[in-house]
Amino acid sequence: MIRKLFFVFFFFTIFATIVNGQESTNSSEIIVWNVQSPVSNAYSSKWQTRVNVGTNIPITKLFQGTNIDNLFEYDDNSFYWQILSITYFFNKHWGLEFNYQAGTSSRLRERGNKYYTKRIDSFITNMQSELNDMYYVRSIDMYGTHYDDFNFFRGDIRRVLFGFIYRFETDKIYVYPKLSFGTISFYTDWYQSNLKEKNSNNEYSISVSSFKIPNVNEYLTIIPSVSFGYKITNRLYFNSEIKLSYFKPDIEIKKEFTNLFTKESTLEYFDYKNNIFTLSLGVGFIFVIR
Repeated sequence: MIRKLFFVFFFFTIFATIVNGQESTNSSEIIVWNVQSPVSNAYSSKWQTRVNVGTNIPITKLFQGTNIDNLFEYDDNSFYWQILSITYFFNKHWGLEFNYQAGTSSRLRERGNKYYTKRIDSFITNMQSELNDMYYVRSIDMYGTHYDDFNFFRGDIRRVLFGFIYRFETDKIYVYPKLSFGTISFYTDWYQSNLKEKNSNNEYSISVSSFKIPNVNEYLTIIPSVSFGYKITNRLYFNSEIKLSYFKPDIEIKKEFTNLFTKESTLEYFDYKNNIFTLSLGVGFIFVIR
């Protein structure tokens, strides 16, 4: 509304000046030149949204190279897409931004048998290979998100972010440094099977899980980043982004082997508690709402 009032006032001033004949010829020439000059669109937008896709490149890794890694609905190498992004600039340079991203990887999405994804097929196959020399595997149960029921809006890895954005713009280019805080979340699966010892009547159960209910892992993440690009039109910008994200998981997977007659158990623990740093590179478009 203020912009419209400015233009109305601007053209009204020109019209009044010409009619009243109060300006010299030189002044009139200056006025005509002003009319033909384009109005700068730098720092003019208040609300923006964007769509982006990108890849996540690990600097440090969560996985340890064991079969237990297959229980994670997470991948060190993954890609992401923007589900929702809203940016509001409350003054010329500073603004706030909300982002919701989903992600997955080719490893997580690889199809297995009729029900399971390939990573769970791999986990079960490896467990059976480990047990088959001494035990008959009587039953296998899996719990969690191992079924091939992918949802575009949920993905396998989720980031919910809120942060501050600084704006530098010209008529054609822009650079937006940002600092965001939020959460990263993903699931882990559970495995359980009943066993009978070969050449014996002893029966056992084995379970491998984080023993968390629900089995979601959610951690604080901090992400400094920068978006930059070219303004195609006043409403549409080509966007590139570089992000450096950090989170610290606190995941303990417990492998419990229990004798069903004596109730004696042996435990083995697998800790996933490294500091995780990830470099993300993305491209997309920014749309100016107003």
